[in-house]
Amino acid sequence: MKKLSFLLPGLCLLLSHVQALNAAGTLEGQTVLAALALNIVRFTNWPPETRAQMKNAINFCVAGDNGAQESFATIDNKAVGDKTLHVVNLSRLRNFEQCHVLYIEELKQNTLSQMLLETKKRPLLTIGEGYDFAAQGGMIGLENIGGKIILQINLPVVRESNLSIDARLLKLAKIIAR
Repeated sequence: MKKLSFLLPGLCLLLSHVQALNAAGTLEGQTVLAALALNIVRFTNWPPETRAQMKNAINFCVAGDNGAQESFATIDNKAVGDKTLHVVNLSRLRNFEQCHVLYIEELKQNTLSQMLLETKKRPLLTIGEGYDFAAQGGMIGLENIGGKIILQINLPVVRESNLSIDARLLKLAKIIAR
């Protein structure tokens, strides 16, 4: 927990200093989102049976275009507690069994709804872009408002999936309660 104490100010800094970037659409902005997503993973806890299945790696799956996938390469092989984060680029929007985290770039409404339905109640942390990602059933939404990234956390969906998010991260977010 001491390690997480120094991460929180960095997370706050990331959230507040995105203003110089156009976070949606640029490679630099996507790299900032990748760093933010890495810190979100560091503040997430999986149930014991899932942690045992992870062994030494957390599979961070990215569903998005080539630019998003390239930017998430910057967090590949980073340490997350006693595990290593491995970025997996999904070419198809299915077969999520290998994933512990699923980052979803903006998708069409019907595709997103189907994907969230398939991942519901699984210990799979879903992080996505857009103003209503969390309201639609995703766990953590990243919304760009005036160049500042706002975290939205759908706490009931997180709890249904047997995940937990550190209270310090919850304090930085807008909580969605269905």
